Amino acid sequence: MIVMPAVIMLIFGFALGGQVKNVPIAVDNQDSGYNAAVGLNSTVTEHFGNSIVSTLKADERVSVTLTSFASGKTGVDNGTYYAAIQIPLNFSQNLFLKIGGQNLNESIPLFIDGTKPTIEVSVLGAVQSSFQSVFGTGGVVLDKQFAFSGAEYSGLDVSIPSVMAFVLTFLVLLISLIIVSRETTSGILPRLYTTPLSAIERLLGYALALLLLGIVMVSVILIIGVGIFGVVVHGSIFLLFFGAVLYALAHVFLAVFLSNFARNELQAVQIAPLIALPSMALSGMLIPVSSFPSWVQTVAKFIPMYYGNRIFEGIMLKGYGIGSLLPEFLVISTVALIFFILAVTTVKDRITA
Repeated sequence: MIVMPAVIMLIFGFALGGQVKNVPIAVDNQDSGYNAAVGLNSTVTEHFGNSIVSTLKADERVSVTLTSFASGKTGVDNGTYYAAIQIPLNFSQNLFLKIGGQNLNESIPLFIDGTKPTIEVSVLGAVQSSFQSVFGTGGVVLDKQFAFSGAEYSGLDVSIPSVMAFVLTFLVLLISLIIVSRETTSGILPRLYTTPLSAIERLLGYALALLLLGIVMVSVILIIGVGIFGVVVHGSIFLLFFGAVLYALAHVFLAVFLSNFARNELQAVQIAPLIALPSMALSGMLIPVSSFPSWVQTVAKFIPMYYGNRIFEGIMLKGYGIGSLLPEFLVISTVALIFFILAVTTVKDRITA
């Protein structure tokens, strides 16, 4: 009770102590510059495109990669970048003539992922700041286009996938730990030792019952989100349920494994938040993982909820199929397999003790 709050506060402090930064964006600078006459025999060279790129590179909110606009848009669609910007070929010339009083409409296309409002605000802030530092306010229109069928999501839309991941992490862990620990403390487990059931059969029994509970939880979230609040699900609902079942299964096996180290239900209750709350902080649910210090980003890649968020967001908000999410599904499957082996091993030891 004393150590757990300290650990959780340290994790939240390290993870959430800064602003959103290092957001990967793609920039296609096609601007060729402009040699403008300022007198009878003198010219001045303007290259607003290069100035914008330099300003963006110096802004810690974004991490700039120079590439084509088409490649940048593809990168936004597959999750490599959060935005793609194209600076047109005659941008400096048109902007110089517009500043000189000519009625020209100059715009910069911006293709952006709208599934992360905090990241969207950070990217737009960096782009607008670069405009202001280069040529002041006004003069340029930002032609904003949203990825994934042009959808601009509400706060509820983008929060439901993370809520699903957190519910399946916290409640499945908590309930599973309590149920398994209660069987030990109540004397049910010793009676099960006298039955012909093997350790794997008992483990599969726990998994089936607790998985049904997890599916009910996911169903309730989706029914309320979709039916009452109109949350969108662009991808396959069957793939979403499969991902939820696989994710819940991994935490059921984790709970069975951890229950062997809990002497009573109180200790079991303490284990669940010690795993769920740091997972919430480090998984990208509250702040993008790319904004963390590099060593925290490394730690986040070992958090199952990080991959759960990517699966649920990819299916619900981006319409991804199994091909796009195969690495995440493989990671969760591997985690489930590892915890299954650990759970079976510890249960066997207790049976034969």
